Amino acid sequence: MKKIKYSFILACSITLCSCFNGPTSQVRLIDNPTANEIKLVIDGKDVVIPANSNIKYTFEYGKHNLAYNNESIDFVVKPVKFNGRGFINPTQSNYMLHTFIYATDNTSDETYDKLFEKSLNKVDVILDGEQVEIDLPVKVVNDFFIEDRDNRWDYSIDENIPDEITENLNKNQSYQSRKIKMYRESEYLKFLQEDWLEEEDEVSFPNKPKKLSEINQYVFPKLDLESITCNEGKKYLQDTLDKWQQLFNLTGSDFASKYEGLGGYDGMHALLGSKKLCPNEKDPEQTYSKAIRLLNDALTKGRDIYFFVIK
Repeated sequence: MKKIKYSFILACSITLCSCFNGPTSQVRLIDNPTANEIKLVIDGKDVVIPANSNIKYTFEYGKHNLAYNNESIDFVVKPVKFNGRGFINPTQSNYMLHTFIYATDNTSDETYDKLFEKSLNKVDVILDGEQVEIDLPVKVVNDFFIEDRDNRWDYSIDENIPDEITENLNKNQSYQSRKIKMYRESEYLKFLQEDWLEEEDEVSFPNKPKKLSEINQYVFPKLDLESITCNEGKKYLQDTLDKWQQLFNLTGSDFASKYEGLGGYDGMHALLGSKKLCPNEKDPEQTYSKAIRLLNDALTKGRDIYFFVIK
């Protein structure tokens, strides 16, 4: 199966089980794609990353602090139900998620063109000193924590994109597949230079890093206990919230085992099962079900996220 060549179109316009016996930490790549050495302070420890390099750092489950460039953030590292991958981008540099289309030789031009058009995004580019909007099969990300939950990729920054992929196909079967490769900006510009840029073209991508205080923060939902008319449900929920507060003082296996009982499968199952404490005859207006809905939604949303920035 061959990778189809095409021209760019410019248009200026930890697996978790119910009984915890798994990992107690998460290893994360910290990347520094810049031309200068950077220094982080993680939980009071100096961490130096040379220019154009990266390191692997092990974070125990639990609460951490990271300081960089005279700012700092608190975050929680936790288990997830389905394994994912990601890396830390302290300089908030640009990374490019470029879509390649693989297809068998008998793929029609019409089919290919439709796939290609679906991969295009409108991207801001600085071309010869002027910012323009062009269509490219790429997504630009510069988050502090880059996770594949929101930014899926098949090949990471240190993996090469293959010329061909192999699939088990029937004879004469037409087949197409999209694969996404993650690039550092400097490497992506070299890639573009090979495909369509003229040698004299000056191209870059805008970059507007946020202050660490402006990074999206996870806020534990505020639950209105006083609105609950069912005393059994109110007591259960108060006990649950107390356990959540205690959780943030734990690390490693202690955090992991307690988290499973609160935010993992067991915890979510128990939270939903607690509705039986407040049947209709005790809680005709379902005040308890309404009160726990925010917590259940937050747990579901964060189920597959390793890193939470917290206040």
